[in-house]
Amino acid sequence: MTNLKKNIDHYMTVKGIKMYSHLLHEIALKLGYKGQDAYDFANKEKANFSKMLKGERPLKYEYIIPLEKIFGVSLARMMDEDSYKMPIGKEMTPYIKGYRFYAYLDDKDLYEKELSKLLSKENKPIIHETDEFGKTFLDYVVEYNAVNGVRFLHDFYKIKLRFWNNQFETEPRGLIWIHDKAVEFCRIVANIGDLNLFNDIFDSYYLFASSGFYLPNSLYSQDDFFEIVLDHDYLFNDLFEIKTYTHKLNRYEQRTQGRDIMTFSSINPVINGCLNYALKHLDKYKKQAVEILKFGIRHNTRVAEGLNVDLRRIFIDEIGGLRDRTNNDVYDIAISAKVEGVKDEEINKLVAQLPNFEEEF
Repeated sequence: MTNLKKNIDHYMTVKGIKMYSHLLHEIALKLGYKGQDAYDFANKEKANFSKMLKGERPLKYEYIIPLEKIFGVSLARMMDEDSYKMPIGKEMTPYIKGYRFYAYLDDKDLYEKELSKLLSKENKPIIHETDEFGKTFLDYVVEYNAVNGVRFLHDFYKIKLRFWNNQFETEPRGLIWIHDKAVEFCRIVANIGDLNLFNDIFDSYYLFASSGFYLPNSLYSQDDFFEIVLDHDYLFNDLFEIKTYTHKLNRYEQRTQGRDIMTFSSINPVINGCLNYALKHLDKYKKQAVEILKFGIRHNTRVAEGLNVDLRRIFIDEIGGLRDRTNNDVYDIAISAKVEGVKDEEINKLVAQLPNFEEEF
């Protein structure tokens, strides 16, 4: 007898379900079948279901969520009763439904009333834990395109992309990992169309201020991120806004610099990445490249005229940030174009008019 059959037999007994045909009828109802169609489904699938329980056929993917709903346990527990290291019995309540259950339903009320209240063995929010498959809730948000799950993570846990290797920080203090799907998650958030939500989660100013922005593993250094911004007008237009940003220094910086915060005003730090990606793909993004270059001609001129500092103290970092050599203070961001191999006449004329700080400093 396979573990799956043994455990499903047990859960059927706990739930008072006497026959597989009755269980299949419940599955059919969860799948949306009604009336006689649900009974027809149960009769048709009975032989296949028996083979699945015996291990002669794989369990159909469409059965997983209905079974988890019916029994109130995850598929992993159905496969292996030790997966949660808890005894199986009628007293086993509340059942742990699993991240997949919540992300699949993507129900705002379930997130707020149930998932937000689940705690780990250490009495901390369960949201920071991985499940029996080594996945976080964030992984399932991506898998099921769970838009309400995005807002839940933002509203309840203040989720923010914080580190160069794409870890997300939360409040209460903790980290959420995502398995090589940061770009997919970013795309889901971008498609929601909420600028404040996007900027709260993907705060490009943060890594710029903390000097980790240009690291190659950072999402903000990847072509996929630039493409997402260029493809969404509301994100693209936000590149040009001059914003004041306050960055809290870490303990080492506080000791060496004798201050707690750094404050600067600048345009969005990803603007040069977006420009240079657009220049490589003019067939699709020439309009955006032209707009950034025209803006850059005015912007670089304004920045150069407004600098009230010894130019020998200034250096330009990898993304166009004008920084002070003595304390890493940020004065602004200059538009910088990489046009090697670009043969477009209009683009090259605009680049020729662009004040070039690298030549001046």
